[in-house]
Amino acid sequence: MSGTEKSPVPQPDWDAGLVGTWRLRSIRELGADGAVLDEPYGQQPPGRLHYGPAHQVAVVIPGHADAPAVAYLGEYEADAAGKVLHNVHVGLPPFTEDQVRWAQLEGDSLALATDIEGQHRTELRWTRT
Repeated sequence: MSGTEKSPVPQPDWDAGLVGTWRLRSIRELGADGAVLDEPYGQQPPGRLHYGPAHQVAVVIPGHADAPAVAYLGEYEADAAGKVLHNVHVGLPPFTEDQVRWAQLEGDSLALATDIEGQHRTELRWTRT
């Protein structure tokens, strides 16, 4: 292996289901009790998320009202607890730093949240395309 090649990163079995392209269904701010506090991108926000087989990640969500556009790409890592780290290589402000998400994958539905359940968090729901 040359100095520029990466060794394969072992992945927990569950995250093989992330690979593919996802359509955004909702973005909701939730209270610690799970109550919906806000939908900052509206009721039907457009957006796409892609996880590639070599651990690539790309996301684009247009801005809405006071909510900023989300656009970044990089690589991702996942652990057995469902935490997914998006290592941002390039992104639009304010999404230029690595992003930690908590994932729940059920078939063709994916929920990514900024924190675990029982905490105030933003949750993004996706459907596989």
